[in-house]
Amino acid sequence: MQSVGYVFMEIVLICLALGVVVTGIIAFFGRCKVCGSLNHAFSQNHAADRTEGKAYIVCKRCGDRQHKGDVSSDGSVVWMSGGSGQFHEDGSYTGDSGTFADGGGGDGGGGE
Repeated sequence: MQSVGYVFMEIVLICLALGVVVTGIIAFFGRCKVCGSLNHAFSQNHAADRTEGKAYIVCKRCGDRQHKGDVSSDGSVVWMSGGSGQFHEDGSYTGDSGTFADGGGGDGGGGE
């Protein structure tokens, strides 16, 4: 007969292994297409070209810019995957919680 502690430890190890596998899959499919950085899936920069009306996700490692949204003259951005956010006059970005890999997240949403 197995002890309760042993069964609990097996469950914890299985859950940790599944978490590592899921994280690895997300990193692989969200990696930078230019340099291959796996960290790109979890941490990117945001940039906007207001004159062209384009918003970009920028790789922190190589600086590659991918057009992923549209920005208006007032700085509000709508990401292609459904999220939204705001580019400020100083170039900083504040996003909503958004959807995965849409550029949302930033420094949190707005409020009154």
